[in-house]
Amino acid sequence: MDPLVEAERLLEENKPQEALSVLGELELVEAFVLRAESYSKLGQLDRALKELDDGLQRFPFSYVILTERAELLERAGRLEEALDSVDRVLEIIPFSSEHHLIKARILFGLQRFEDANLELAEVLRSNPKNIEARVLKAFSYYNMGLKLDALSEVNRALAFKKDDPTLHALKGKIYYETGYHKLALSEFKIASHYEPENPDHYYDIALCYYTLEMFQDALLYIDLAISKGKKANYYALKASILYKLGKDPTQEIQIALSLDPSIKVVIEDLLNVKISPGGNIDKVK
Repeated sequence: MDPLVEAERLLEENKPQEALSVLGELELVEAFVLRAESYSKLGQLDRALKELDDGLQRFPFSYVILTERAELLERAGRLEEALDSVDRVLEIIPFSSEHHLIKARILFGLQRFEDANLELAEVLRSNPKNIEARVLKAFSYYNMGLKLDALSEVNRALAFKKDDPTLHALKGKIYYETGYHKLALSEFKIASHYEPENPDHYYDIALCYYTLEMFQDALLYIDLAISKGKKANYYALKASILYKLGKDPTQEIQIALSLDPSIKVVIEDLLNVKISPGGNIDKVK
């Protein structure tokens, strides 16, 4: 049996040690890549990178090895090194849409959003239906503060993938931050429909109802969020809702502070009160 095929099968079955045994010292591009994947699965990042570097000594212009190296470094959070590897790939194959997308992802991770957008423009020029690129472009615009551009890009992406909860959630966030709270509410509800186990969507819905001063509806949805996840900001919002309803929010404040003590200032601003170290309301500001 072909050792490369067998190694791929073993890796799919999550048997990296057996894959290494099958590959042995085979000196082919694919073998270096598969050994690197095996070491990566074993949690041996440095050994995986050494395998790829050895492969580049043997095949210095292998974009396959360089690509694997870039993605491995990206997953490890070593983004500057990953960027160097993907730039070397693009020197070899400059018109590769796949590698412009990898570079865009890395630049986004480095918070170089304008540079990421330039790469994404290259991707979308050749493949305007690339959803990953559309989503990344929308988030890049959003992080650059260009919310209307982000909204336009979200709508383009939704034309190809209308059931994507991430897109609806971002659209809702843009609407909320630009003051269109009812439109935001609609988008957050769509996101929760497509991703019902994500508590953040119910938090976002509750926040919209809170902003619209529909406090009973807000309470219903924040309880739903809390039933699916425990976060300080969930309890902070519930405390604010209870306070607006004339109920005692002390327990929720204490839970929020136990999860994240730094949220004290946020709660004080929301409730317009001073909170004691024990989580009790001392006085109105």
